[in-house]
Amino acid sequence: MVLTSGTVIAQIISYLITPLLTRIYSTEEMGDLGVYMRAVGFISALATARYELSLPLPKNDKHSFILYRLSLKIASYILLACAFIGIIYILARPFSWDEVIFVSITLLSSVFLIMINLGTNWSIRMKQFNKISYSKISNSLSSNLLRWIFGWFGWGSFGLLFATLIGFFLSSLSFVKELLQLSKGHGSISKKKMYVLGREYRQFPFVSLPHTLIDLGRDLLVATLIISFFSKDIFGSFNHSYTILRLPLMVIGASIGQVFFNRCSVMINEGKEIYPLLRKTMIILFALSIIPFGMIFFIGEPLFAFVFGSEWGVSGYYSEIMSIWLMFNFLISPVSNIPIILNRQKEYFILGLVGTAMQLFCFGVMPLIIGTTSQDFITILWAVSFSQSAYLVFGVFYALYISKKGRKKLVT
Repeated sequence: MVLTSGTVIAQIISYLITPLLTRIYSTEEMGDLGVYMRAVGFISALATARYELSLPLPKNDKHSFILYRLSLKIASYILLACAFIGIIYILARPFSWDEVIFVSITLLSSVFLIMINLGTNWSIRMKQFNKISYSKISNSLSSNLLRWIFGWFGWGSFGLLFATLIGFFLSSLSFVKELLQLSKGHGSISKKKMYVLGREYRQFPFVSLPHTLIDLGRDLLVATLIISFFSKDIFGSFNHSYTILRLPLMVIGASIGQVFFNRCSVMINEGKEIYPLLRKTMIILFALSIIPFGMIFFIGEPLFAFVFGSEWGVSGYYSEIMSIWLMFNFLISPVSNIPIILNRQKEYFILGLVGTAMQLFCFGVMPLIIGTTSQDFITILWAVSFSQSAYLVFGVFYALYISKKGRKKLVT
C-alpha cells in the first residue's frame, strides 16, 4: 500500500496535467516523445544486462551489493559504446542540431534511468518502499510541470524531452546518494567474488536480457514502422492511446508487481508454494481492470476527445480497439517476474519471440499487403489487438501452470 500510494499520486499528477499538454503539443510532437522514451528504455535495459533484477534475490546483502556494482560496471561500458555509436551516426549524416540534441538527451536520460532502476530494486530488497514512492512522485511532478511550462514557451519536442530528462535526474538523486553511502560501507570488492556472483545469476544476461530487449526493441521497431509506413501523426495518436491504456499498469500493476516479486522471492527461499499468491493477485487485478477498460471499450473516442481535446478523438478510437489487449497486458505484467523467480526465463524467452513476431508481422508486413492509408492502419490495429489478446490469455494460464510446478533446477 505504501508503494502503491506513491505510484498513484505520481500518476494522478500525470493524469491531471496530460489534458493540458495535449492542448499545447501536437500529435507529432508527442510522437517524438514516444520514440525518445522507447529508446531510453531500450538502452537502460541493455546497459545493466538485467542484473538489477537480481538484487532482491541473494540471502546476503553483501552479495546483493556486489551485483549492484557489477551492474554499474557493465552499464559504464555499454553507455560508452552507445555514445560512440551516436557520434558515428551524427557524423555519417548531414549535420543537424536536432539530432545532436536528441542523441545527447537520450544518453543522459539513460544514465539517470539506470540509477533509478538499480536504486528501486535495492530498495525493494531493503523494503524501503517510501524511497521508491518519493522517487516516482518527484519524477512525475517535475517532468510534467516542466513540460507544461516549456510548452507555453513554444519549445515543442525539445521541451518535452528536456523536461523528461530533468525529471529522471531529480528522481535518481536519492538513489545516487544511497549508492555513495553503500560504497563507503562495503569498501572494496573482490573481482573474483563479482565474477562468481555474475556467473551464479547468469540467467539474467543470457535469458532475461534477450527477452527484455526483444520486448523493448519490438516497441522501438513498431514506432519506426508506423512512422515509415503511415506518419508521425498517426504514431503520435497510437502512442498516446497506448500510454494511457498502460497507465493502470503503472498506477497499480507495477507497484503490486514489485511487492509480489519480493514476497515470492522470500516464499521460494523458504520452500513455500507461490501458486495461491499468484492466483489471488490475478483475481484482484482482473476485478480492478473490468470497469476502466470496459469504459474505454465502449466510449473511448468521445472520452478522449472530451478529456484531451478534439484532436485526440482518433487516439480514443484506437484505445477502443486496443482495450481488450491492454487489459490482458495489465493482468500479466505485474507477475512477469515469475520466470525469474522460478528459473523459467528460457520458456518465456520463446513465448516473447512468438508475441514479438506476431506484432511485427502486423505492423511490418500487413501494410505491404493491404495498404498504408489511415483506414488500413485501423484494420491492422484490430489484427494486433485480437492476436495479442489470445497470446496473453495463454500467458496467464501458463504462469499459473509453472507456479504449481515450482522452481526449475539449474544445470551447472
